[in-house]
Amino acid sequence: MTWAIELSQYDLGFEPRHAIKAQAMADFLVEVTGNPTEDVDTRWKLHVDGAFNQTSGGTGIILESPAGVIYEQSVKFEFPVSNNQAEYEALLGGLVLAQEVGAKRLEVCSHSQVITSQVNGSYQARDSLLQKYLDRVKGLSKQFEEVTVQHVRRERNTRADLLSKLASTKPGTGNRSLIQGITKEPAVAFHLTKIAPSWMDPIADFLQNGKLPQDEKEAKAIRREAAKYTIIQDQLFKKGLSQPLLKCLHPDQTNYVLREVHEGCCGHHIGGKALSRKLIRAGYYWLTMMNDSKEFVRRCTKCQQNANFHRVPASELSLLTSTRPFARWGVDLLGPFPVGPGQVKYLIVAIDYYTK
Repeated sequence: MTWAIELSQYDLGFEPRHAIKAQAMADFLVEVTGNPTEDVDTRWKLHVDGAFNQTSGGTGIILESPAGVIYEQSVKFEFPVSNNQAEYEALLGGLVLAQEVGAKRLEVCSHSQVITSQVNGSYQARDSLLQKYLDRVKGLSKQFEEVTVQHVRRERNTRADLLSKLASTKPGTGNRSLIQGITKEPAVAFHLTKIAPSWMDPIADFLQNGKLPQDEKEAKAIRREAAKYTIIQDQLFKKGLSQPLLKCLHPDQTNYVLREVHEGCCGHHIGGKALSRKLIRAGYYWLTMMNDSKEFVRRCTKCQQNANFHRVPASELSLLTSTRPFARWGVDLLGPFPVGPGQVKYLIVAIDYYTK
């Protein structure tokens, strides 16, 4: 009744409502309903960093839950590590910590471009120790629903960097504001295997311990050959007059070096002799490097498929020899040619078969 009195002063007309089109109804529902409720982000954020110095190393780990709870961990190493190894140790420690607290979806941030690129597949891990670390990281990542690893600048990873430096420089006692620990052995280690005897053993044994074989002839040969070699930090090197020291390789290491120099990132599938000379320029040496280089090139599939075709006869040429010069002749008649002076039009060719 109130609205009727208020609207009576206006000249209003009423019409029956027509059918509402479906698109108009849909637009109206979208307008009045508003945005749907967004899902709450359930990803945990993990910041890791590794540090090392001449005496020790350490890792800094910061794990933040979706609710805002932060876990800080600083771990000190009691074994020597490299820079990349410390970064991998930090990443493995962060994954283990996230697994212990029950995280399912994880976002990892690290300022090490090498580690993040290797985990994401952009870089290839050529070092055997880093390959083992990479396999361990991929194995732990499969236990989560989602793991994303991204590279961030050092400024965005300052707190984890401070924790890693704290672990590598100060003892882990007296600080109750964070979790501190000590790791006595690396997460990934090599399995040492016994190396087979090689040509380097008698020379190295003579240079280090002065031992010689019982046979006088062999002892004299080793003493003469050992003058060409020297040992630096338990590694045998070959000396030269106009070249730097060449690192002597064990037979188990030659195949890897041949493959890297021949077809690696800087290789261009050169021949056997050129490959052996390039190995010397690279600083390597072993006794059978020339024959091994030729055999390796001969067994290279790409070299055999893409090499130039050689027009070499299938069999060796047979030599025709005689007892004395001009003892055997070969005569051939060529022509007829256009008539020349003296009405000649044939050519007689005589060949001495003394050499061929």
